[in-house]
Amino acid sequence: MYSTTSIFIIVLFAALCHASWSLAIKSHRESLTIMGMTSITEIIVFLPLVFFVPLPSAQIWFFILISVALHGLYRLVVVYSYQFGDLSFVYPIARGGSALLITLITFLLLIDEISIMGLLGIFTVCIGIFLISRSQKKFINKKAFILAVITSILIATYSLIDGIGVRKSENGLSYIFWMLLLNGVPVLIYILLKKKKVWPNISKDILFNGFSAGLLAILSYGLVVWSMQHLEIAYVSSIRESSIVIATFMGVFLLGEKAAAKRVISSMIVLLGVTILYFEI
Repeated sequence: MYSTTSIFIIVLFAALCHASWSLAIKSHRESLTIMGMTSITEIIVFLPLVFFVPLPSAQIWFFILISVALHGLYRLVVVYSYQFGDLSFVYPIARGGSALLITLITFLLLIDEISIMGLLGIFTVCIGIFLISRSQKKFINKKAFILAVITSILIATYSLIDGIGVRKSENGLSYIFWMLLLNGVPVLIYILLKKKKVWPNISKDILFNGFSAGLLAILSYGLVVWSMQHLEIAYVSSIRESSIVIATFMGVFLLGEKAAAKRVISSMIVLLGVTILYFEI
């Protein structure tokens, strides 16, 4: 079996990958095309291996297909939410809201056992996250806020679907493989139709950013779903939200978004919550 420390480090690495993926999407003017390239990269990476990976059972396909549909919606909503709001505003609400929803659902439905200290760590993370989103200017873009909330609901739903699905699967790696292979297909079809004029003259810049984003997406979510096999779903989700601290500082130092003392303090609160979770698991 794997040690809790090794799983913790893997989830933190997944958090770094996810924050970097979000930066790649947000920082490019052709964010929708970058998202399309992300999906193409996933297919290119996994398609050559289809003959070597066992097919899941019919029951497991239900979880995979629901997850793929939810991921398609999620990726489109993410792109449009970044068009209306800063990375350091949208990202914390989307990720923090999902962590809170996952915790409430897994706790109330008894999917996982969560200790009092575990709950304390999770809620500390969530408080820090929401303080980060509130540390900006007083004006709030309503469209960005609504899209961020919708994103949080989608994240919570597909995370629970995948967490349960990978546990029920006879082969966890098979579940992750087929889910990641098909993950980007719905959104890719939409983007290919939406951006017909872009593809024939696609730039090297878009190719590089899209391919990088695709690899980051594979690492980020593949490692998270794998970790859900070995650790409580709510714990994995909340530890992963340390990506918010990374994304916030990326927004400030790489995208030129405004910094504030409140944001630094809020980030420390998130890290405190993650530390509590580390000692609890």
